Amino acid sequence: MSFDMPMADFRSIAAALVCACSAFAASADGPPQKPSDETVLFGDLPAVEAASLHAQTLAEAPANITVITADEIRRYGYRTLAEALSSVRGFYVTNDHTYHYVGVRGISLPGDFNTRFLVMLNGHPLTDNIYNSNGFFGQDFGLDMDLVERIEIIRGPTSALYGSNSMLANINVVTRSPVDATPLRLSTEADSFGERKATLSMSKYLGGGANLLVSGSVFNDTGISFPTDGLAVPPGVGSSFSNADGERGYHTFANLIWRDWSFTAYFNARDKQPPVGLGTSLSGDPAQYAVDSRSLVSAAYKHQVGPGELRWQISYDQYRYHDRYDYPVEGAVEPVCDYNRGDWIDSQLTYELPVAIGPLTVGLEGTWNLRSLQYNVVNGVEQDIAGRPDRSVAVFAQQQWNLSPRWKLYGGARLDYSRNYRSFVSPRVALIYQPSARTVYKLVYGRPFRNPSAFEQFYNDGGLSYAAAPQLHPEVASTFEASLERQVTRSMALVVNGFHYRIGQVIEAVTLDDGVLQYRNAGRLVSTGLELELKGKLAGRIEASASTTFENATGGQPAPGQTENARLPNSPQLLPKARLGVPFFRERLFLSGALQYLSNRYTASGDLLGGFLLADFTATARLHPRFDLEAGVRNAFDRRYEDPVNLSVDSLRGDGRSVFIKLVWRVWE
Repeated sequence: MSFDMPMADFRSIAAALVCACSAFAASADGPPQKPSDETVLFGDLPAVEAASLHAQTLAEAPANITVITADEIRRYGYRTLAEALSSVRGFYVTNDHTYHYVGVRGISLPGDFNTRFLVMLNGHPLTDNIYNSNGFFGQDFGLDMDLVERIEIIRGPTSALYGSNSMLANINVVTRSPVDATPLRLSTEADSFGERKATLSMSKYLGGGANLLVSGSVFNDTGISFPTDGLAVPPGVGSSFSNADGERGYHTFANLIWRDWSFTAYFNARDKQPPVGLGTSLSGDPAQYAVDSRSLVSAAYKHQVGPGELRWQISYDQYRYHDRYDYPVEGAVEPVCDYNRGDWIDSQLTYELPVAIGPLTVGLEGTWNLRSLQYNVVNGVEQDIAGRPDRSVAVFAQQQWNLSPRWKLYGGARLDYSRNYRSFVSPRVALIYQPSARTVYKLVYGRPFRNPSAFEQFYNDGGLSYAAAPQLHPEVASTFEASLERQVTRSMALVVNGFHYRIGQVIEAVTLDDGVLQYRNAGRLVSTGLELELKGKLAGRIEASASTTFENATGGQPAPGQTENARLPNSPQLLPKARLGVPFFRERLFLSGALQYLSNRYTASGDLLGGFLLADFTATARLHPRFDLEAGVRNAFDRRYEDPVNLSVDSLRGDGRSVFIKLVWRVWE
């Protein structure tokens, strides 16, 4: 299906839809009334914290926000963060069978490492200090989904609070409190792709106001039979490789809450055998692998000091990576191993003061990179990558003005100073108009940024595949968001969200005359679009949602035969989704189904990949007060499709139909 709409028509339709929805809301709203449990906008959803560094309702937050709750994760069978995010309006997931990549606002460039948004764990950014990546969405995300209390998806820029990378969206994963967790819980799961996983979690009151939660899991995926058609494989190789695409690893998580303190430990590792790699693309070669580990330990303190609340946190973060891929060198195949060692300390101090006009938040943050080491080994010869660890400091402030019962204004700015990339000021302004408890309008402007990563600035393997980059400069964006959030009935909510992004000084890998890649500030990206969503309950019990996203993202490095402002690779222009969930037998059984369509996308070389429809079905059953059974099928119609990737090939076949089953045993309640 093709969706090549002229921008003039696109903007006209977007304007007409916004005006129509505004007119509908204006006609339906009377004067502001006192909120009640039945009329408060999205009142059944929890408060969010990441949008403003303090708890607030969805209507109050200076952004359009989606919340995925723990109940939704269980009922719809989301086993990874990628599965959960793929259900969200405007988000889509690409899989190159080594990593998952999340696209939003039509931007997910092949070869980019998920660098233009943030993923946070309880408000702590998980961005590593080598690739500036937020790319852990499969089993390489070290937190089991059973531990997630909610996922806050904040659309738009948040650099005014969080600094670099938070350009397109902010994804905050909030874990269950040790106070609320099950004392002892065991789960096992398996699927038809060869995955086997077991998870054990425990929580205990230790006395003296201390509560502890500890969890661990192990997984082993034997892989699938991966087709080799269209791949560069050695002579004599058959039509598929068996036991390809496998992985194994572990997750551990611990959280101790004691009075005003919260201590967290998060350790994990994953060993992945990619079916298609870099270099010669020797599919199914067991000698090729990629191993990731992302860990941290942190302490957070929160206490009432004077009229306001003081928050302080300090963390030690660690990132480890190594791989092996085979490359053609002078007519022969040579193994090349890359190693990354990242260690850094981060600390943040904030103080929230309730002043007469509204809450004022001020903060100070510092990051000290202890090590950001990159090196590779070619035929046993080690080559270090030159570079120096970055260090940065930032000050920020955000003021909320309660102009009237209907109007709120947010203004904030952050000054970041980096030893490697100098200083940057990132402001954000949000105007919120709430004419009634059922309707809210939001306008948001931001100027977020992204500093170059250590990999982009310093990586160079002697000309084998990358050349040393010139001095790079931060990417800079101007972003505009406008949304209407309307409770159209007691149980149904409508969201209309328009956006326009202009990102300049985009850092991309440019191919030089000798075929070697080099990172440069190469150009700009422009993305404009409109999102519509209707979500709630039918007949008081059937969960239903439907959304669609129209977007047009252009710019970047044009593929051969394309113009300079051509559509971005891996950018669908149409992204509709639908979901339905029905409880039975007093909610002891929950059946759900979901549909998602991605329109056609270009690869980096300019090939056009067709659109496709995916269907998922899940059943969750309470077999016993202590036993739950989850089962589901993914890609139920076994739709064959391809994703744009950035490997030795331009596109890879996506996963076919798979079936999973999961058993949960709450040993003690």
